[in-house]
Amino acid sequence: MFDCHYDLLAYILMKKHDVDFLKKYCAKVYNQNNITGGIFNLFYMNPKEMKEEIGIEKNDIHLIKNLTEVKHFIESNKLFSKDINYIFGIEGLDYLQSIDDIDILYSLGLRSTNIVWNNENKFGGGAKVNNNIGLSSLGKNLVIKLINKNIAIDLSHTNQTTFWDIIDICHYMKKQGKSPIVFASHSNARTLCDVPRNLTDEQIIAIKKLNGVIGVVSIKRFCINTLDVCNPNIDFEQEYLKHINYIRNLLGNTENIAIATDDMKYYDIEPEYYQNANVYLHYDVKDKLENALIRNGYNHFEIEQILENNFKEKILSRL
Repeated sequence: MFDCHYDLLAYILMKKHDVDFLKKYCAKVYNQNNITGGIFNLFYMNPKEMKEEIGIEKNDIHLIKNLTEVKHFIESNKLFSKDINYIFGIEGLDYLQSIDDIDILYSLGLRSTNIVWNNENKFGGGAKVNNNIGLSSLGKNLVIKLINKNIAIDLSHTNQTTFWDIIDICHYMKKQGKSPIVFASHSNARTLCDVPRNLTDEQIIAIKKLNGVIGVVSIKRFCINTLDVCNPNIDFEQEYLKHINYIRNLLGNTENIAIATDDMKYYDIEPEYYQNANVYLHYDVKDKLENALIRNGYNHFEIEQILENNFKEKILSRL
């Protein structure tokens, strides 16, 4: 299974002094029987949140230094076997000092990025920002830079205006002979669960038209709009499957559906919520999800598409 979104690189920065823990964790989660690849992200919020929620001080926030450090950590400690297929991503480019720094980040392995997180930054508006805020002039230049550099643009976390501004630039660049790569790494269907982080039908269709994928994410509150993630009366797994079913029916097939865990258990704040935020445990997600898809009538070919092949064919092969 390929995991379209997990903040593993931020997790490594948090836990870098506990090498044995990280090695055991990665061996348990990333193997041929479970998650065989993924997009591993650095995750950036404002400095106060970074300190309180992740334990990273303001002076330690630096995209190039952070990516260099985690890349070295992964390689020097051999966190993954050679058959694990992963790429680096950055969620939120608030701290990008210069658009030209994209070249350096690319050399370090950056292949996917969310221009914005939930907030507004110098490039555009995130999911929790008024829809009057779209891409800034600098943001438009950044999108063009990413397309020219062949870095995938992750549309999860954009607000409506920023989303459509990016889509418009992608269509323009496509007419210029470029091949923009867009996807939504961890978003569900807003028709079923009306939260800002999910996608409207029109957005889902727009991603398909650009040959992208939607990483349906197993965070409970994006499956059903509730904070009561321990409610025994809610079948969260089936609520999750409803989003996969809905997108399949909307698009007519499973060709643009992928999977994201966005596992939240590493959060030390609000442990009762974050320890129960996801439908599946990280170390057995592949088997649990595969069995759920079988019970919902998906055939072997469709399951392989959803779990792995769609992302490999539509995104990885183009990077």
